[in-house]
This record gives sequence, structure tokens and C-alpha cells, in this order.
Amino acid sequence: MVACYSQIMSEDVETYLGGFYSPIGVSIGHVGLISPIGKPRIGAGVYATSRRLFIVGPGKATFPSSLNKIAAGSGKGDFVPSNLTKDQNDALIGALTENKRFEIGRGQVSQIEVKKPPGFLRTGSLKITSADGQTLDIRISLNMHYEWTVRLVQAFKPEAVTLD
Repeated sequence: MVACYSQIMSEDVETYLGGFYSPIGVSIGHVGLISPIGKPRIGAGVYATSRRLFIVGPGKATFPSSLNKIAAGSGKGDFVPSNLTKDQNDALIGALTENKRFEIGRGQVSQIEVKKPPGFLRTGSLKITSADGQTLDIRISLNMHYEWTVRLVQAFKPEAVTLD
């Protein structure tokens, strides 16, 4: 019988919690990043481990398929990582580290605010505030992405999360 990695995890081991990437409906900043030709670039991903929160930026729309090759379904917001092997866990964390746009450690996060999109063509947000007062604002325009974000940040650092 092969033991599942989740059964042998300890607090010393960094574990993949989940995440998602969306080529639409999620962007970094209020209007997305500006491309060299002046148009807003949308698309971003939010992923977490037990130690770090990662933001994957625009242009990484193929990133979820690379995660899926490591562990089927691991790039989806509704993925539950309870059956990952140690090798899969380590490979997922390696892929996040290589493809990140931003990264913040669990101990560096002072507050995480998640606001639900208020309606059609209006956005909600994920606002991450670091211990030194810096903020990162991720725009979220779909309710499904809001729900996935809430689950993810509550798994990452529940004591820092406020919902609006």
C-alpha cells in the first residue's frame, strides 16, 4: 500500500494547497498590466502553498496545463490536493516558483481582503497587504473566481482574511 503524501505531511514540509489561472476575469491591478502597444493585458493566476502565495501574471495561460501534467486537475480552482505524492507536491511547488510574477510568504502577509464582484461588468478584488504596508491588488470579475479565491486564501492564512 502506498501512503498518500497528505498522510505523512508535517508542518516542516511546504505543501501545495491549490490555485487557478484565468485568461479572462482576473488581472493584476485595477485595469490590468499595460502591454507595449498600450492595451490592457488581462489574465492572472492565484496559487498557494502552506508557506507562500503566488501570483502568475499575464501570458501564462498555458501554465495550468503544465500543472495538470504533474497532477491531473491541479491547476483548477476546485482541486483538492489530498492525494498528492511527495514528488507531485514538490514538482507543483517548483513550477510555481519558476512561473511566478509575485510571491509573498505566509509570515509576510498582514491582511487579505476579498471583495465579491458586485454585478455585471464590475469587478471584485483580492487585496494582499504585507507586513511593511505594501499592497497588491488583483481584480476579479467572475463569481466563480471569487469563490475559488476565498477558499484558497482561507486555506493559506485564515486569520488574515476579511470578506466583503
